[in-house]
Amino acid sequence: MKKIATRIAAGTIGALGVAGVAFGAAGAAHAGTMPIVRPGEPTVTMTISNHTDKPEYLVGSSAAGGEWVNGPAQVLYPGATEIVSAAAPLSGHLDVGATYRIGLGGPTAEYQISNHRYGVDTSMTGVSGRVSQQYWINTSVATGYPQANVSYDLW
Repeated sequence: MKKIATRIAAGTIGALGVAGVAFGAAGAAHAGTMPIVRPGEPTVTMTISNHTDKPEYLVGSSAAGGEWVNGPAQVLYPGATEIVSAAAPLSGHLDVGATYRIGLGGPTAEYQISNHRYGVDTSMTGVSGRVSQQYWINTSVATGYPQANVSYDLW
């Protein structure tokens, strides 16, 4: 009788363990994946790094043609890096942008990417406004359409 009770308890614990692993794996998969409805739909992953001695304050952002998966932070502190991502379910293009003010009254840093069938364009990225000449953004495109990955380094 004791063997049967032990087997039932072990079986129940094993089933709960498998259910817990399955639930955890489903949550982990959803947390890091893009919501693609059809293969080939555009996604954008932007890695933004602040190498200045001033925090960047978000003043605007958009994911035109799509939706945010992980939107930009309200503040990007000196030395910090964030990963921003967006996807365009049922679309053939995705234009993503984040605009930050450098410091409280400094210039504006624009992080922009257009991810279209004809290519990836980051030419609208840059720093503008008062004392903008002391800051610059290096841009590096790692992968192109449809799953664009780009890195931005503000110096």
